[in-house]
Amino acid sequence: MCKRNGFTLIELLVVIAIIALLMAILMPALQRVKRQAKAAACQSNVRQWGLIFRLYANDNEGKLPQSIAGGSLTAQEAYWMVATLSYYQDKKIRLCPSTKIVRVMENRSHGGTLAAWGPFDPGGSSDWWADFDTGSYGINEWCSCPPPGVNSYWGFPTENAWRTVDTKGANKVPLFLDCVYVDVYPLDTDEPLDFEPPPYEWNNSWGDWGSQAMRLVCIDRHSGGINSVFLDGSVGKIPLRGLWTLKWHRQYNTANRWTKTGGVQPSDWPKWMRKFKDY
Repeated sequence: MCKRNGFTLIELLVVIAIIALLMAILMPALQRVKRQAKAAACQSNVRQWGLIFRLYANDNEGKLPQSIAGGSLTAQEAYWMVATLSYYQDKKIRLCPSTKIVRVMENRSHGGTLAAWGPFDPGGSSDWWADFDTGSYGINEWCSCPPPGVNSYWGFPTENAWRTVDTKGANKVPLFLDCVYVDVYPLDTDEPLDFEPPPYEWNNSWGDWGSQAMRLVCIDRHSGGINSVFLDGSVGKIPLRGLWTLKWHRQYNTANRWTKTGGVQPSDWPKWMRKFKDY
């Protein structure tokens, strides 16, 4: 009698079907683990940024970068991007691992939920920001120390700025966080975007650094939230609907209409945000 040495076609198909079924079961779990790993690496990045700003403050009487020209500093030297350069070497910490550089975007100065901002288009000698490279984090621009005697910076009142790293309630003040641009000036009157922005692009009409700026950080980058280091150096994930509850600047109203204290209802949120947590 002949001995069979191989599998039949039916047996092979059964094995392939079992493998495909197992892959279908495992893939969501693997993707979830991958996202969690990227989110953890992102938190490590922003934690390092918290240390960078602390080191800068230690060398400057506890003060944060002044943001605008004044005293002995030019506009470029005063801005956070250049002011912190001497405190780190690896530029990769500018990039959230969940994002990638998309150089073919029409508006390269802005990124997206999963896209880095930049590189900026080259400009003239006065366009000092053209020297910036790429990144996917931004600073809460209210965390600045404008030079003495200046009433406003970038059009916003200096009296609302958090000038130093050591301040009461610093654990509620976002310092550096996931963002589609280099900086933001969130206001308690900002509103969420009506629709979920596409992952790899941004339109200035949706929001910009000084207009509806909260939208630039209200992005679903990490499963319903973003990562941030706070002014006290602590790090955490901020649920998107909880962004409005934080103390962005000195006069920021934490009981605004987009908070439970202000009377917001689940149905008030845009549909794409209703599945997310408040806090």
